[in-house]
Amino acid sequence: MPFPFADLKPDDDLLLALPHGVWLMDNHKWALSVWARHHTGPRRWLFHADHHWDSVDLFRENDRAQAALQAADTKTLDQWIRDNNRIQYDAFIAPAVRKGLFEEVHFFCTQDDDWDKGLDPALCEEMGVGQTLHACIDSFVGVTPRAPIVFDLCLDLFNEATKYYGSKLWSDSAIMSTLEALSSKLSAAEVVTVSLSFGFSGTEDDTRRLAELVVPQLIAIRTPGIV
Repeated sequence: MPFPFADLKPDDDLLLALPHGVWLMDNHKWALSVWARHHTGPRRWLFHADHHWDSVDLFRENDRAQAALQAADTKTLDQWIRDNNRIQYDAFIAPAVRKGLFEEVHFFCTQDDDWDKGLDPALCEEMGVGQTLHACIDSFVGVTPRAPIVFDLCLDLFNEATKYYGSKLWSDSAIMSTLEALSSKLSAAEVVTVSLSFGFSGTEDDTRRLAELVVPQLIAIRTPGIV
C-alpha cells in the first residue's frame, strides 16, 4: 500500500519506521531517539545534511543535566525528547555527542550566517569528538569513515527560502542529483533519519511534495539489489 504522503501534517511527536532502516519524523529532535535505539558497540560517525547546523548545546554548564542525560535509558530518553526543553529541533546533535553516540560529526549545511555553526569546540574536546564542516558536497561524500555511520537528512536542505513557511524549492532534477551524489553514504549507513521540518521546508504542500519525492528514493537507494 502506498505511503499516504498527502496526509502528512505538522506533528512534533511523529516518528515512523519505514523500510530498510529509514526513519521519518517532523521535529528533528526525534533523530536522537533513533540513534540511541540503534547504538551498540563503538561510537559511530554522523553525516548531517541540512540547511541548518542544529548544533545548539542546551546542556552546557549544567553538570546535573549532563549526568542525567548520559544515564538515561531509551524509555527515559524518549520522555525527555517529548517533554524536556533541553532537546529541541535544533539541539539534538550535541546531546547525542554528550551521550557518547558519535566519534566524528560531518556537517554539510547551506546556511552560512548562523551563530551555531558547528559544535562548540570545547564540547568536542571534552567528549573526544572530531568534527568537519564541509563547504561542498564532494568533500562531504568523499570522507572515508573508520567506523559505522549514521546519516541524517533534513528536507529543508532543498528549500532556499529564509522566511518561515517560505517557498523556494530546488528543482526536482537538482534534488535527485543531490541524492545520487549522497547515495554511497546513504546506502552504507546503519540507519537514515529524515526530518520533514514543516515550516522550514516550504509551505505545507511543499513539504508533502518533498517527502513524496525524496523518501521513496532514499528507500530505493537502501534496497538490496537496487542500483
